[in-house]
Amino acid sequence: MKFLILPFLFYFSAISYGQLVSGRLIEDERKLISKSDFTIQDQNQGVLLYELGVNRLGAVTSVRLINEGTTITSTPTRVKAKNYLMTLKFQEGTYYPEFHHVVVKITTRPTAPESPKN
Repeated sequence: MKFLILPFLFYFSAISYGQLVSGRLIEDERKLISKSDFTIQDQNQGVLLYELGVNRLGAVTSVRLINEGTTITSTPTRVKAKNYLMTLKFQEGTYYPEFHHVVVKITTRPTAPESPKN
């Protein structure tokens, strides 16, 4: 049985490039409504960690970079990731705190080189 579970776990860990890492938002089981794979295309390859503040309407209201664990120093890449995170939507609810917080891991993937045009 464990021989079947091990390949299954490796498969899902390989396709999970980024994720919601920790925070009260996860503990309260608040769902992400917008579809996201937590990756962005950029010339710099690495990982960015951000703390998000989410209001009761499910909109991201604040984004703060967490330097510990972040491997990218490029300011344009950081701004691109921040703009991407501001578009995320979470489940609404008046029973949630006024500002819910969650730590998010974003992985940047290198852009594919353009093929020469003939």
